[in-house]
Amino acid sequence: MPQIRAFLFKGLLLIGFSLLLGCQRAKDVDYLWQDYSQRLAHVIEQPYSPASFVPTQVTRPRVQEPPSPTISILETLSLGHCPLGRLIADHNSTLGKVAPDSQQLIYQIRFIQLAPACIDTLEEGELKTKLKQALEQKQANAMTYFHRVLTRDKSITRSLFIGYDSLVLDEMHAGRFELESAIGQLLTIKRHIKQRRWQQIDTTQIESTLALMAHQTLLQRYLRSLAYSRAQLTSLNDYLQAHGASVACRPGHANRKQEILQNVFHKYYLAQTQAYLSQLNQLHYRLSEPLIALFGDTGYQTFIEHYFGEQPGALPDQLKTQMRRHVEWWQAFRESCNIPPPKR
Repeated sequence: MPQIRAFLFKGLLLIGFSLLLGCQRAKDVDYLWQDYSQRLAHVIEQPYSPASFVPTQVTRPRVQEPPSPTISILETLSLGHCPLGRLIADHNSTLGKVAPDSQQLIYQIRFIQLAPACIDTLEEGELKTKLKQALEQKQANAMTYFHRVLTRDKSITRSLFIGYDSLVLDEMHAGRFELESAIGQLLTIKRHIKQRRWQQIDTTQIESTLALMAHQTLLQRYLRSLAYSRAQLTSLNDYLQAHGASVACRPGHANRKQEILQNVFHKYYLAQTQAYLSQLNQLHYRLSEPLIALFGDTGYQTFIEHYFGEQPGALPDQLKTQMRRHVEWWQAFRESCNIPPPKR
């Protein structure tokens, strides 16, 4: 019996330990800032209220509807010998008329790709002239159709919507390859349209690229992590500035309270929060240039530049300013107290 009880007791301990590990909160942006700020407030012994967080959300812009020349059913029958004729017939069907923006883009590009060869087979006349005009118009409006996909497709608007999920420390780059691949493929299509390299556009990749965007969450979690970190660090810096006198040292003299405070800085800011911000910066470095290029000249340009731009006032610049301000406060605190760095 004693052996059975001992065995059961050990089993219960293992189960309890497993449950404890399973209940530990993920070190996302909310956890890191709450943990760090609460520990500071506990040592400083002054109440701290974190900043309310209201991120700038993307709003869907209005997109112009480019004119679309129509080709009658009879004219389509005259193009039956061309792949272009079958393309137009499918587009003029009921499904073609209600096709989503991605399919509309695919139709425009395929028309541009197929039209020249078909036009060359026609005798001079009204139909040939109409096809030439349609080709020129679709070439001129191709970028508009592409921008419609960028600003209206649900897979992309969902990626830019800031919800409640954020990046988790030690898992910051999960999904990065898929996101970079999707952005790169869309950017390649945009460049081909801009350079009028129509035959190099692989329209079969458009839907799969959008599906890849739809299944990734890295971008929206990055946006929240960046905006939340800037808001919380600004609030915490204001708090430290307001209560600096309560933890100030007599020249060259530090007591136990100041030593504990610096330990909090090293253990919970440098080792965790700053490490998190450093990885945020790495993601910004990899994503900013292609995203700004992709969404340039669209209704989302201002939003993307606010979250990824390098100009003064953009969120990355604001966060860097607050990071410098935070470290400068701690440097001044440490110098006034003459506290040696804690042993690791």
